[in-house]
Amino acid sequence: MGFGRLNIRRLIPGDGTIHMEWEHKREYVREGGEFLIQIWELASGGPGGGSWIYRVPQDVRSFDAGNLCNGIDYVISLSGYQRNVKVAQASARLFRPCPAPGVTVAYCHPEDYTFNSSGRSTCSPSLLRLPNGRLLASHDFYWSRGGQNLSHVYCSDDDGATWHFLSEIHPCFWPKTFWHQGKVHMLGCATEYGSLELFRSDDLGRTWSAPAALLEGHEEKRPDLPGPHRNPTPLTVHNGRLWGAVEFGTWEIPTKLDAGVISVPLEADPMIPANWTVTPFARYNPDYPGAVKGGDPAHLEGNIVVTPDGGLVNFMRYQTNGADPDYGKALLYRVDKDNPGAPLEFDRIIDFPGNLSKFNIIRDDEGRYITLVNRVNIPWRSQRNILSLSVSEDLYHWRIVKDLLNYQENGWPEGYKQVGFQYADLFLEKGDIYCLSRTAIGGAHNFHDANRITFHKLENYRRFLHGDSSAS
Repeated sequence: MGFGRLNIRRLIPGDGTIHMEWEHKREYVREGGEFLIQIWELASGGPGGGSWIYRVPQDVRSFDAGNLCNGIDYVISLSGYQRNVKVAQASARLFRPCPAPGVTVAYCHPEDYTFNSSGRSTCSPSLLRLPNGRLLASHDFYWSRGGQNLSHVYCSDDDGATWHFLSEIHPCFWPKTFWHQGKVHMLGCATEYGSLELFRSDDLGRTWSAPAALLEGHEEKRPDLPGPHRNPTPLTVHNGRLWGAVEFGTWEIPTKLDAGVISVPLEADPMIPANWTVTPFARYNPDYPGAVKGGDPAHLEGNIVVTPDGGLVNFMRYQTNGADPDYGKALLYRVDKDNPGAPLEFDRIIDFPGNLSKFNIIRDDEGRYITLVNRVNIPWRSQRNILSLSVSEDLYHWRIVKDLLNYQENGWPEGYKQVGFQYADLFLEKGDIYCLSRTAIGGAHNFHDANRITFHKLENYRRFLHGDSSAS
C-alpha cells in the first residue's frame, strides 16, 4: 500500500517564511516512508542545484522553512517515498514570501493553477463562531471568466491564532456559513449566476450534504444570461423568519442586478426549497429621489437589516462609478416583514462612506449598527487599501471612527492598485470585532484579485466610538 494521493491543503507565505500543510487519501505502510520537500526559485527554471531539499518522517503533516527572500517567487514540491521509491506526488505550488497583516488563513499565488477549474484568486470570505468555540472560515476561488465553483472551509480552535484546512465544497461560489437549527449551513451559488443553493453540515463543517436549489440558475457559468447573484452578506433572524438578500441579473445586461429577498420560517426545514419565499425582484430606477445622475449606476450585495423601529430593510451597495456624485451613497428598500412575498418598496438613498465595495452590517448589543468599509481618500474611487470601522446609531447616518488597516499612508511599496482589504465579514463578541478579509498584498494580480484570506481581531471597539469621528 502506498501513500495514495497527496494534497497540499494550506500554503502560507510569511515574512521570509513558508508554512505548508498536507493530507493523503490513504494510509500507507508503517515503516520506511517519508516525505521529500523541494523549494527553488521560479526564475531558476527548475530544482537543479539551486533548490533546498528537506526530508520529513511519514507521520508529519506540516512543514516550515525560513531564510527566504521576500518578493521572490518560489516553487515548492511534495513527494511521498516508500523505501526510497516515489509513490505519490502532490501538485507543485507557487508562493511569494511577504509580511502580511493579521493571520493568513488561505493563500493562492496568481499564477498557481492548482484550483484553476474555479479560479486563481481567494475571494468571498465568511466567518462563523460555533457554539463549541471553534471558528470556521470559508472562501471561494475566483477568476474573471473562470469556473468559479469551488469553496474551501478552515477551522481554528485557538481563537484565530492558527488555522487548518477542514473541507471543500463543489460546486459552490459566494459561500456564506451560518448557524441555524443546531447545524452549520452554507448558502451560495453553484457558480456565478448559477443556482442559489443551500448546504448543511451535520459534523460542524467537516462534510456537507447535497445542495438544495432554492432558486434556479444556469448549470454552467453563463455571464451573458441573468441568474442569481449573492455574496456572503448576513442572514438575519426577525419576526419568526430567517432572511437574506439575493439579486438576479448579470453585469452583462444594461439593467444589471435586480434586488430581492429570500426568507424561511424559523421552524421550517430550510433544506426543502418549497419552504422558502422569494420576493419579486426590484429593478433599479434612476428616477428614485436622491439618485445619482449619469454614469451607469447599479445596486448589489444587499444586507437585510432590522431598523430601530422594528422594520426590515434591504440595505444595498450602490455602485456609482462615473455618476454625480460618484461616491458615498447607499440605497435602501423596505421589506414587508409580515408579508414576506410582497414586492420591495423604495425607502431612501443615504450618505454612506465606502459604498463601492461589499460590506456587512451587524447590530451590537447597545443597538448601534457596525460595519467595515473601504473608505476612499484619493480621486481613484476603486481604492480598497484602507479598511475602516464605520458606525451608525440610527442606520441612516454613518461615520468612520477607525482605520483597521491603512496601506495608503504607511509607506507600503505596492500602490493602491495592487493592495486591497475588502469584502470583510465580521461578528462581535465581548466587545471585540472578529473579521475575515479578502486581502491582496505581496504580489497579488491586482487589488481586486486577492491572493490571501486574512483574519483580524479588533479588541474593545467601543473605545473608538465616542471620541473624534475622524479616521485614525
